[in-house]
Amino acid sequence: MTESLHGLTKGTELEPLMVAMAQGEATGVMMYYALARLAKEQGLDEVANVFIESANQEAVHAGFYATLNGRYPKDFWQFVAGVAKAEYSGKATVKGLADKVRAAGFDKAADEMEIFAEQEWHHGVVIDELLKKFAPKKVESGKKWICSVCGYEHVGDAPPETCPVCGQPKSAFKAKIQIKAVRFYDGGFMLKSFACGGGLPEGSIKEEKLRSSLQNYVIDTGDEVILVDTGVPADFEPPAVTEKSVITFGDKIANYVDALKNLGYEPAQVSKILVTHKHPDHTGELRSFPNAKIFISRIEADDMNLTGDNVVRVDFTDGAYKNFPACQKIADGIYYIFAPGHTKGNSIVIVEDGEKFYMIHGDVTYSDEALLENKLSVVFEDLNAARDTLSRVRAFIKENKTVYLSTHTPLGYENLAAQKIMTLPDVDEAPIVETQTEEKPVGGKIWVCSICGYEHTGDEPPEICPRCKQPKSAFKLK
Repeated sequence: MTESLHGLTKGTELEPLMVAMAQGEATGVMMYYALARLAKEQGLDEVANVFIESANQEAVHAGFYATLNGRYPKDFWQFVAGVAKAEYSGKATVKGLADKVRAAGFDKAADEMEIFAEQEWHHGVVIDELLKKFAPKKVESGKKWICSVCGYEHVGDAPPETCPVCGQPKSAFKAKIQIKAVRFYDGGFMLKSFACGGGLPEGSIKEEKLRSSLQNYVIDTGDEVILVDTGVPADFEPPAVTEKSVITFGDKIANYVDALKNLGYEPAQVSKILVTHKHPDHTGELRSFPNAKIFISRIEADDMNLTGDNVVRVDFTDGAYKNFPACQKIADGIYYIFAPGHTKGNSIVIVEDGEKFYMIHGDVTYSDEALLENKLSVVFEDLNAARDTLSRVRAFIKENKTVYLSTHTPLGYENLAAQKIMTLPDVDEAPIVETQTEEKPVGGKIWVCSICGYEHTGDEPPEICPRCKQPKSAFKLK
């Protein structure tokens, strides 16, 4: 291994001189490449080649002086990962600038800049390949900070004094939103007829077992901790698995609050909770967050009889979001969106991250297979609204780079870990079979199925849930 020159002059009287030398050589690179371009435009290829060779040598010199001063970390892989993200972001930045140049009437310049934009993206792809092949596997810890100018990401309690990629000061960095899965059950299964058979004739789904789990999500903005749903109650006991079970949760990993603590968050840190819908596997631990405001659609809040100064009944008054008609902006880049059907007041959450979107959808689909096949689960309060919401979700995903984060399938946390952008095949909507509206008796106790949210009115719960086939023990008094 070559003896390193890294940081030899850092902290010595030579450091300012090396800074000036590196900057001067970097300016020389820009100058020589500009001169080479001008020479080529005049047909002076030999002159251009000399200038290009000089530019390449100046680049080597600049890197040498920067190494002496230890400007970039010797253990460079985490830094390079940040550079890759900056390159990906650079595509959008350069493309946006090209659009402005084109609008000004300079089409030839814009054409070349659009090529540059694709090259920026390719740089990110190539660096990612190097990371996968050579970088040691390390778990990043601490806050993430992103440079608002170039997109470079830094991990640490505070941003760097200067962006090592574009030279912007500390003030250019903003805390980056992080999304994490709060996992509390895994290793279960659901039948495909349950996950994909909503509104379809019985027997129309080829039966198979799909993987199931149970997780919700936490959004860390750097300034506040926001939960999307709060799992099942700590005292929840899953129904026994039988030959009639259509969905199971699998093995318990931890209580919801303990699972959240395992991610590094205490209940007192949580400032907001966004409730996708009223079912107990999404609202079970609302009680555990003393400092949190609970954002929930007015319809769901009224159905749950929620009271308290911390309950915010949301009417979605901030207008449309993309192809969804009604939303409420929660924070910069975080939108709470009305998406009825699964329940009448159902909502989803979309988090923006540059060109990427994270969709935390609750139970719009129980499985990703349902999304891919354009089918509904059997759990819905309004079939037509559920179909409309699924159509809007699919349209959004086709138009926007979306990471799809589900509650009841391991693909939810797996998609998040892999940062997988969902792609959808073109498939027709499954035909809807007209179903009769259930006549609910007036008066008496109301029993709620803890698995699917089905409500039964009577002195006793039914022996078996007519929707998800769970036994009587799955019902709790509302």
